[in-house]
Amino acid sequence: MNEQPLNSDTQGGRVLASVSYFSIFFAPIILPIIIWIFADKPASTHAAKSLFYHVITYLGPIFIIIVASLGGMIVNQQHHTIMVIMIILGIILILFTIWYTIKNIYRGVKVLISESAYFNP
Repeated sequence: MNEQPLNSDTQGGRVLASVSYFSIFFAPIILPIIIWIFADKPASTHAAKSLFYHVITYLGPIFIIIVASLGGMIVNQQHHTIMVIMIILGIILILFTIWYTIKNIYRGVKVLISESAYFNP
């Protein structure tokens, strides 16, 4: 990519890109959309990526609730093998959600400490 020297515009882009990743803690869907629409190219690219990761991160708990509900219905029918599969699937979904949350934090820090806002994590 075309690297630009660090100046105030690039630093502002880095901060916006980093905030779009860190927004998983305070405004997970809204802030990346706003940055994606209104920011310049490097920050908007990172905002689009962070929006994707935020959506994936928040779909995990929804699927966990669905798996738990299905597991509860299956327990009533005494199918223990399927219940074990549901528990394993729930654990995998929890680990998946934790992984994408950590990935958001990592990318936010990486963009913030990078030399350029054009850093592609």
